[in-house]
Amino acid sequence: MAIIMKDCHFENNGTGIKAPTSADIQMSGTTFVRNGKALDIYVSAVDLQKLGLPPDTPQELMQEIIATLQGISAEPAKVKQEAIENSRLFKWLGHAASLATVGTALVQFVTAIG
Repeated sequence: MAIIMKDCHFENNGTGIKAPTSADIQMSGTTFVRNGKALDIYVSAVDLQKLGLPPDTPQELMQEIIATLQGISAEPAKVKQEAIENSRLFKWLGHAASLATVGTALVQFVTAIG
């Protein structure tokens, strides 16, 4: 179900909108003025579980790897796997993570969210 916002105005908020990556947000004519952050998109606990990641996975590490993978979306799988292996997320996970399992899931997730 989509969240549809038309002609909304967010002013002087710490965060205008906070939503999971799975949210379908459609906005038109919406303005953000003097907010700490207009949109705060996070990876939900359900998505972390689907990815095989612990529920306490730091959001900043998820945002970092998502941005990295989005930036190299046209690159071959090997380049993406290397980026994941060299990421702070993978270092945080330590030996608890399989590069093949987590890497494949992350690439599919980032492809799905665009």
